[in-house]
Amino acid sequence: MSKRNWTKGWKLNIHAPGTGAALIILALTQIPVAIKTTAELACIGEVSNQLWKQSQSHKGVNVIAVQRCNGGGS
Repeated sequence: MSKRNWTKGWKLNIHAPGTGAALIILALTQIPVAIKTTAELACIGEVSNQLWKQSQSHKGVNVIAVQRCNGGGS
């Protein structure tokens, strides 16, 4: 099989009718994940800042912040 025939089957048409719908579905499924991740990052940043102000040490502050923001105790 020549290279020309092999690559011909891999060409995709981005203007196909279902492409727009598929991209919209992919985008909509990623929105809840993005919101959750953004909230977690904001929580980790705030908690680690508060812990650092209390202890004035960087040792273990981020680990504790991640544990608290992910539902852990203390």
